[in-house]
Amino acid sequence: MSSDLFVDNKVSGKNSPANVVGPEKKKPVRIQDRELLQMSDDGHCLSMHQPWALLLVKGIKIHEGRSWYTPIRGRLWIAATAKSPSPQETVDVEQQYRYLLNDQKISFPTHYPVACLLGCVDLVDCLPQDEYRKKFPDGESISPYVFICENPQELVVKFPIKGKHKIYKLEGHIHQAAKKGLRSSSD
Repeated sequence: MSSDLFVDNKVSGKNSPANVVGPEKKKPVRIQDRELLQMSDDGHCLSMHQPWALLLVKGIKIHEGRSWYTPIRGRLWIAATAKSPSPQETVDVEQQYRYLLNDQKISFPTHYPVACLLGCVDLVDCLPQDEYRKKFPDGESISPYVFICENPQELVVKFPIKGKHKIYKLEGHIHQAAKKGLRSSSD
């Protein structure tokens, strides 16, 4: 018998093909403990358009909708794409969050930098829309999947970066430098 097959002694019966099982599939470990979650930082990054990217890093936005699911949990770095938002788009989005959060006095950023690494959040869950709606009936997202984010932290110095699609790994030197330059949004 080859080394990538093993016998399953729990299944019995003659001529049972279930007795021989193929190679085990490796599944990503899903961290559910909050403290371990906060320590988990593999350098995963998501590029987003402004003004939403900085609003997420500032903790004004806490849910990010996507058309795809991710099993990734833990620290998620947020990069701003190269596209600058129009002044009207920024005003509209800021007004939307004043309404959603029922807070006319929210302190919004005065500048939305582009093409750079902004900071990070802890990605604590990725919910399909039906589960999201049950947990957050007034939630902002109508996307098929929603990232639930906590613990926003902004970089003191923004690193120039070229974003990529979906979630990708930061280059090692940028990741290491970024970890040293974080500031909590509550500071």
